[in-house]
Amino acid sequence: MMKHLIWICFSALFLSACGDTNNQYQSKEQAQQALQILNQFLRPTGEIKQVNEQLFPFSDAYLKERHSIYQAMKTLELTPVAQSSLDYLIIAERFPERYFTWPVYIPVLDNMLAYNQHHDITANINNWLSFTQQQLILAKESKLRLNSIELNALQTQVTKNLTRVDLPVNLKHTLSEFNEYLAAYTPRGSVGLHGLSNGGSWYQSKLNYFSGITKAPINWLVAVQSQLREMQQGAYSMRFAVDHQHSVLEQRFALSKDKLIDFDWAQNYQSLTSFAGQAVTDISNEERTFWLAMMETDLGIHYHAWTVQQAKVNLLKRLKLTPQQVDYLVADIIFYPAQSFAFATLLATR
Repeated sequence: MMKHLIWICFSALFLSACGDTNNQYQSKEQAQQALQILNQFLRPTGEIKQVNEQLFPFSDAYLKERHSIYQAMKTLELTPVAQSSLDYLIIAERFPERYFTWPVYIPVLDNMLAYNQHHDITANINNWLSFTQQQLILAKESKLRLNSIELNALQTQVTKNLTRVDLPVNLKHTLSEFNEYLAAYTPRGSVGLHGLSNGGSWYQSKLNYFSGITKAPINWLVAVQSQLREMQQGAYSMRFAVDHQHSVLEQRFALSKDKLIDFDWAQNYQSLTSFAGQAVTDISNEERTFWLAMMETDLGIHYHAWTVQQAKVNLLKRLKLTPQQVDYLVADIIFYPAQSFAFATLLATR
């Protein structure tokens, strides 16, 4: 009898705890804030008050907390756009992003070391660097590898940090070992998502989200190329950032005064699809050609397994660009798959 009562009490406490978790956010703004706190080393948005294991990208504690936040958000009444964003992030949990714990276009270590100047988290950073290397080893066993562009970007960050005079000695040792590991690393042959196990499904989920439509890549390609045949080589003028912390799509709307809340750190918590949907009604022919060429090249890289050189040639054929601009755009497409499809409504507005 006593055991039965204890079990009832335990069950009640457990269910109560679950209820608290599922109703901890009263608004999408609160949920966004929780994600911003969790992703501080990926996308700094303010002062970090306290560091724990949850803040270290793609650690077990991080993944558990992120999943908990997503599940709690399911109880919120969201707009269709916000619901689409949440669904996209939940679907993304299935895919192998967790093996690549250091997004190569984000200065994660720099962000950690900036905090380390005021609060000693050297041991935590050291553990995360070792974890990052171990995840890459596990990824190889699952036939998951970085591509050559990603590998080069990661090596560049590691090499740069090794030259820091303020780098703690034990971190320098671990980072040097990681640098040696990367020097011997063999990247996968294809730079697109189709080169990864389950990469085709991952790419399809991104296409579905950014376009707002479920359509096979081959059908997208037919539609894009049909419009490009009618258009001349474009000379769209856009100044790009010096790095890839913010995608070309995000940079397009950098001066917007609108605040359209989103939950994805990779989009800087902005609803880029909404921005694009608003912009498409007043877009120049030059910019139309630009985004169509970006879509075509995106499909070429991530669906047709184009090489980097093939992607560059295609962009130069469609757009009046310098070689440096082409290099930048190809890297952007590799780092931010399918984002150009936020402008997919261009295919229905001509």
